[in-house]
Amino acid sequence: MFCNIIIKMIQYPDDKLIINKLKEGDVLSFDSIFKKYNKKVYYFAISYLKNKEEAEDVVQEVFMNLWKYRDQINEYYVFSKYLFKITYNATCKKFRKQASDKKQLEKVLKNIILEDNSTNLEIEYNNLLETANLLIEKLPSRQKEIFLLSTKEQLTNEQISLQLNISKKTVDNYLTMAKTFLRKSISDGHILSILFFWLFLK
Repeated sequence: MFCNIIIKMIQYPDDKLIINKLKEGDVLSFDSIFKKYNKKVYYFAISYLKNKEEAEDVVQEVFMNLWKYRDQINEYYVFSKYLFKITYNATCKKFRKQASDKKQLEKVLKNIILEDNSTNLEIEYNNLLETANLLIEKLPSRQKEIFLLSTKEQLTNEQISLQLNISKKTVDNYLTMAKTFLRKSISDGHILSILFFWLFLK
């Protein structure tokens, strides 16, 4: 029950069609997905790696793997899990290369899983979905309404202001408050929770 909101939030009207075309090798569909997610992946990677070139390498690896293994994607909510996993793995790989000695290795890897464990990632992803849904339900009604119009319906702030007959500045403020609440509540400093926020709630 709790997964319904987030799944709908990240399953936009044409996404299933885009994913199906991607599986068939359609380059334009791949380009559409790249445009939607590449900046999110980049800003997440650079927030941890603190290096522009390495963050760009993460983006390249994520989307190369997305294209290479596109036939493994079945439904769009599964795609979101897959994107979550490959972004996490690509960032971990860069962490390992970035660590030049044992002490640094311990420092940069202290909050991430050392081995790729798909079961653990699946559990963590589902836990984050449930947590996000519970937190969204706790938002004040107006914040929740505006947040869902922005994320689920993909409306711009201008469109939301017109639809609700409120100023764009009011929309901006409500969205900022909602995202700040979610970020503080979800992000415990662990790489997986921060990755989830950047990819699906940012």
